[in-house]
Amino acid sequence: MNCEQIALEELHVERFQLKEVLKILLHSIIFQRALGECRLRDVDSELFDISYVRCDSRLVEARVEEHAEAFSSAIERGARVSLAFFERRARQAAFGLFRSEERVVWERWTIPLVVVPNFAQLHRHMGGAQMPPGAHGAGRSTEADSQDEESRRRQASLEAVLRRRIEFILTVASGRREHIPPADGLGGEALWFEISTDADSWSGLDLLKQLLSSPPQLGSG
Repeated sequence: MNCEQIALEELHVERFQLKEVLKILLHSIIFQRALGECRLRDVDSELFDISYVRCDSRLVEARVEEHAEAFSSAIERGARVSLAFFERRARQAAFGLFRSEERVVWERWTIPLVVVPNFAQLHRHMGGAQMPPGAHGAGRSTEADSQDEESRRRQASLEAVLRRRIEFILTVASGRREHIPPADGLGGEALWFEISTDADSWSGLDLLKQLLSSPPQLGSG
């Protein structure tokens, strides 16, 4: 089976936005590939003025939350987050004595992320505006207002980009369906997707946790 490859455009996010951005995009994609019976749930973002749809499943929500939390803590500069959907197939071993299961990936989404400095932190790092003695009160107010305005502008810009990404996901998911396997090969109540990243800056502890919590590597199909 050929694996369909879909890549989103690169996203530039501040660290405090990373977890919520991942949750929005991962849930939006997973819901579009939740074959068979799946209840939906409309969700308002905790950080952005955005509503999106996710599977009404504790198992799915727990897995997305787990990975979004881990990645948001471990990704330092940038990474590509991969969301792979797989089909379970029975495989007969040598001499027909044993049967095992293989996972065949039929679709993979890539989410490239770049972590950018927080505007307020960047401003402090660069030294900010030097105020003359006796002018600290008015100066601080003006400087804070400027920082708040820039933060709001950046937040609104990212919201607009996320809306376009969600629209792209809906369009692509509905337009590419010929490669989707039958729903009965997805394992019933078990998960039919895996989330991973190629982040170049995992700490040793984060990497160990990731390896221990991940099943064996999926086949490439």
